[in-house]
Amino acid sequence: MSVEHLSAELSPLSVQFVDGIAEVRLCRPEQCNALNIELIQALLKCLTDLQHRQDLKAVLLRAEGTHFCSGLDVASVMQSPDSIEFLLSPMPGFPHNRVQHLALGWKALSVPVIAVMKGYVFGGGLQIALGADIRLTTPDSQWSVMEGRWGLIPDMGMTVSARGLVREDRLLQLTLSAERFNGTQAHHWGFATDVLDDPDYAAQLLLSQLAERSPEMVRAAKRLYRDSFDEVETNRLTLEEKLQRRLLGSAQQREAAMAQLERRPPQFD
Repeated sequence: MSVEHLSAELSPLSVQFVDGIAEVRLCRPEQCNALNIELIQALLKCLTDLQHRQDLKAVLLRAEGTHFCSGLDVASVMQSPDSIEFLLSPMPGFPHNRVQHLALGWKALSVPVIAVMKGYVFGGGLQIALGADIRLTTPDSQWSVMEGRWGLIPDMGMTVSARGLVREDRLLQLTLSAERFNGTQAHHWGFATDVLDDPDYAAQLLLSQLAERSPEMVRAAKRLYRDSFDEVETNRLTLEEKLQRRLLGSAQQREAAMAQLERRPPQFD
């Protein structure tokens, strides 16, 4: 067995390469694996590195601790105004921006990406999960399209990644309500591929099955289902960014964010 560690010791992201399988693990358990700039940059670098690996067979995406990802670390990002422009700047080589690449970058890989979600799957964490080809979760996991609580809309490519998985009216309802729903509901509505008591075991079983398949076939199967359903994505992604730019920093968005941080009801004019 060949084991290769691709991440720094104190990185918020662990990347381990074993016999062609890249295990990518979010490593901010004390913060419920919330997405701060350091973790975002590590994920973007990871995606770029994986994109260029010819020996890659599959990716397993998971998280340390109790929760998969509680979404954007808003307090951290708000402390660095320049980080907003960084997130919305174009991702080199792709028709979308960097924050959208956090989710869509997994779909762009030529091999299957299996994600295991437990605990919180909120906001940006939910959108990253949707970027995976196969999404395994537990019945008691908690999901939410939470951006609305901060006066924002989902802008990490969900108009692309959720297409064919979740009904448009359901997406709208969950975006407007920002309500929580459990893993069983996530599976019923299409967010999760399967709901299991032990998704880690199921992921390892699937990886063992993939190991029995031709790497060329695995890559061809991924491309078949990814590209055959493809439509023009650029217009949808451009609209996401356009609408989000209008919201970011507006009076109502600032009030929504401050109310969330101060644990009080927002006051809108």
